[in-house]
Amino acid sequence: MSLRALVLLLLIVVPAAALAGGDRGPSPVVFAPQRLPLVFSHAQHVGALAMACTACHDRALTSRSAVDLLTPSEAACRGCHAIDRGRGAVAGATATGACAACHAGWEPGLAVARVVIPPPSLKFSHAAHASTACAGCHPTVASAGLATVRDLPTMDTCLGCHDGARADRSCTTCHLATAGGRVRTALADGALTPRGGVSGADHGGDFGRDHAAIARSNPAACASCHEERDCIDCHNGVVRPMDFHPGDYLALHPVEARRNVPDCAACHKTQSFCIGCHERAGLADRGQTDFRSNVASRRFHPDGWAATDRALPNRHAGPARANLRECTSCHREETCLKCHSAESASPQISPHGPGWRGSSRCRALASKNGRMCLRCHIDLDPVACD
Repeated sequence: MSLRALVLLLLIVVPAAALAGGDRGPSPVVFAPQRLPLVFSHAQHVGALAMACTACHDRALTSRSAVDLLTPSEAACRGCHAIDRGRGAVAGATATGACAACHAGWEPGLAVARVVIPPPSLKFSHAAHASTACAGCHPTVASAGLATVRDLPTMDTCLGCHDGARADRSCTTCHLATAGGRVRTALADGALTPRGGVSGADHGGDFGRDHAAIARSNPAACASCHEERDCIDCHNGVVRPMDFHPGDYLALHPVEARRNVPDCAACHKTQSFCIGCHERAGLADRGQTDFRSNVASRRFHPDGWAATDRALPNRHAGPARANLRECTSCHREETCLKCHSAESASPQISPHGPGWRGSSRCRALASKNGRMCLRCHIDLDPVACD
């Protein structure tokens, strides 16, 4: 009748990302579900009797892997408990060792319920921490009953020493790594996702909508788990997360589209996705739509809105500069190029105001994406800001 699991990984000191969320408890991804049909009191042994941790967990002094089972064997318990297995009294035993005292619900003739403690998906060496006092990492054990993963140190405890100066702070010091050196997020019991911890990047709630600022402020933290292709999967518009927008978002999206919060273009290509849908719904410039009717009262824009005759008033310039995104909800780039292009067949009307060439705005846009200028300009000379 083995008692080797009396303590449930008492001395496995690991900075689990799953425990970084405080009292939310351990993640079943890092610590797989356990079965502990045992009765045990650390408060009695460590607290009241002041027993040394290594008296029962002697293998912790030489353990170099988190998969090592460090709970004491029955032999360690028999030093104090006269365990009843038909072998007679144990010399020097000072406490009763009836089977039911530790195996709750056990009755003669029944099989003892097995203890199951799957190894955690982490790396840790107790031998490397042998000089650290056990209570420094396990402060609750002196008052605990049967120790569980909730009695393991949190990530904050580990970062007290792993600050980058006294000890390595990199994630893969303790978390399993891929061949490329990143944190392995695909674990046997699910996907590992942050719950706060070092970067504060809790992946719950609205993180999908709000992660841009975190990604910009600390890209190295993201890169510890993610490859560039993880970002591209969403940001190229091919894979669209179904939980990003609510079910009735089609009816609600005009307000957010005008505010552009979040940035629609981060996922959607305006000329293919947005306008394509608007055209199919009869709301855009092309296709069957009443907005192109020859009847003035049914047209979307009033007369003279975008006249090509320079002598006529042209009313669209101001609204286009104020909110070009609203124009692109119906018009493709080709609509603008009919007039705003250096092609010979175009009226060659410049969309830029006086003093544009050589201005700071001209330089900024040209340096950021010079190819954008070539959509209208066909010669290199007009493209240059100088």
